[in-house]
Amino acid sequence: MDLEIIETIFSVGKFTALTPSSTKNHNPHWWQKLYEVSIFLVYVVSFILTASGNNSVRATLTSIQFVLIILYELNQFINVSYILIVMMRVRRSLWFRLIESLAGVQSGSRRIPLKLIFAMSQLIYCGLITLRLYTALQHADLTRAILGAVTCYQQYTQFFYLVVTPILLILLLSRYEHLRETLSQVTKARSQLHSKQIVDILKKLKNSILTLNEAVEIFNDIFGWTILFNIVNGSSRILIYLDVIIKKIDISTSLFYDACFILITWSGILLTILLCDSILKKCDEILEQTYRLETVLTSYENEEIQGFIDALLHNRPEFKAARFFSIDRSTLFSVLNSLTTFLLVMIQFKET
Repeated sequence: MDLEIIETIFSVGKFTALTPSSTKNHNPHWWQKLYEVSIFLVYVVSFILTASGNNSVRATLTSIQFVLIILYELNQFINVSYILIVMMRVRRSLWFRLIESLAGVQSGSRRIPLKLIFAMSQLIYCGLITLRLYTALQHADLTRAILGAVTCYQQYTQFFYLVVTPILLILLLSRYEHLRETLSQVTKARSQLHSKQIVDILKKLKNSILTLNEAVEIFNDIFGWTILFNIVNGSSRILIYLDVIIKKIDISTSLFYDACFILITWSGILLTILLCDSILKKCDEILEQTYRLETVLTSYENEEIQGFIDALLHNRPEFKAARFFSIDRSTLFSVLNSLTTFLLVMIQFKET
């Protein structure tokens, strides 16, 4: 069953307190709660120490660079705090409701090696972070390298959800694909099916539509804020990087790592946006297939399919980033437009 990937994700995420420990861990033990609280407290202390230690570096920045750096660091801190406090404590039950909703609908026939993709992503990050730590140890003292570990945790948190979010969207897409395939099969085999069989199938599909819409709403409640944080993070980071290159400021030895992480961040954002748009497109295909089926049904069957169409139209999935804006293909161009505008301002703004 494709939901086994969620158990794999939980098995990895529990070590950094980013997910529940397992799909059955509805009520964590006291020591699990203590572990999650301890990680948060260590993170907050490390973040404060790291921020204090970077004052000398910030003094050399231009005004725009300073604003972007503050925005980037503040966004990272809020993102991690949101995950450790809200997602893991306040909205912990939503994880299990999402799993239950996904389990209630059969997935499509297409099989994507999600476990392999997740495993490879973790190996890639381990390779990048090893390079980053090695570079830090070569050009800084041990204390600075240890304090830099908070940056690694922040970036792993972002990276982890950049991978997990598309995986869950693939699971949702697979289930909408199954609905479309079922309708297509019913249309082709219409002459071989009794009216009662068709009505029963349509009732099951209607329940599936309602279940999937609930899953999308839960997905928005869990991941809406992290998607927003990732977009803000990726935008501020790439603007900092471009400002350094355009103004020919001394580039640090972590250039390769920064470039790789920017590429990973935007790849995750792009994949998330395209998958959300694919699910919306799949719903349009389901509606189109339903109208085709409607033309070959009897009046008795027509009554049921009208109910299915109404359910489909009133329960269309809508993905939102923390309820600030909807996520579809146009989101990408809106983000790029904002980046281009800000970049033009940065190019014209020079300081001595």
